[in-house]
Amino acid sequence: MKCPHVYDYRDYRLFLKDLFYYRKQKNNYFSYRYFAKKAGFVSPNFLKLVTEGKRNLTNTSIAKIAKGFGLKKLEREFFESLVFMNQATSHEEKNHYYKKMMAMNGANPIHKLEKESFDYFSKWYYPVIREIVMFGDRKYSPEQIASFLNPKISVKEVKKALGLLMKLGLIEKNTTGHWEQSDRVVSPRPGVKSLVITNFHKEMLRLARESAAAFNKRFLGQTLPVLWEQQTDGLWNGLTGNYIRVYIRSDEDFTNRITDAKLENLYKDGVMASSNR
Repeated sequence: MKCPHVYDYRDYRLFLKDLFYYRKQKNNYFSYRYFAKKAGFVSPNFLKLVTEGKRNLTNTSIAKIAKGFGLKKLEREFFESLVFMNQATSHEEKNHYYKKMMAMNGANPIHKLEKESFDYFSKWYYPVIREIVMFGDRKYSPEQIASFLNPKISVKEVKKALGLLMKLGLIEKNTTGHWEQSDRVVSPRPGVKSLVITNFHKEMLRLARESAAAFNKRFLGQTLPVLWEQQTDGLWNGLTGNYIRVYIRSDEDFTNRITDAKLENLYKDGVMASSNR
């Protein structure tokens, strides 16, 4: 068994389990009790409880474990971020610590590829551009690609996307200058798969909200018939014929009624209106 390196792990409990058994293989006297004494833990089986998921780590216990295993400064910093990523209760926290880990691992080619794979799922237009380059004569320039996209992105962003796609081996230019697409599949690394997929879903939801808002904005100032559905806290909501969600304040009973409403301004997932009667 090779010595486990913390940089290769995305689950700190698995890392501790593997490192403990590696040390035990090398030295028969290395036990949970021996480690607890060396690290400064009162409980002789603290490490065992952690690896079994029965205990979490704090700043203090992280420092003790780093001391017990003799982790170097950068290894300890990476381990700390790994712990906080695994124990994070919010998606934002997980992202924060994962990005810190990737920043510490930038020089390693394998981890650099992992970061680029993470980036691939962070922007809606990366997979889109991968497909666009195969259209037409397959010689589209960054400027042409940028003109095809909606919402708009800059030429600089297109160039960055093309660079990333080539680094990942997803596209390349052949000897005649035509774009070619590989069959390679980008797959998130085990341990952070749910984080990456959630990032992608959040990006798609953000794009959907922005697209819906842009569509609704086109109808501001217009008067449209609305079929009212229900009232909540004095605020009625219903749909126009083109499925814009409309809100209006009124004490009247609008249940299943159709009335004209002037669309005034964007509100929540739709538009706030005023009565046009």
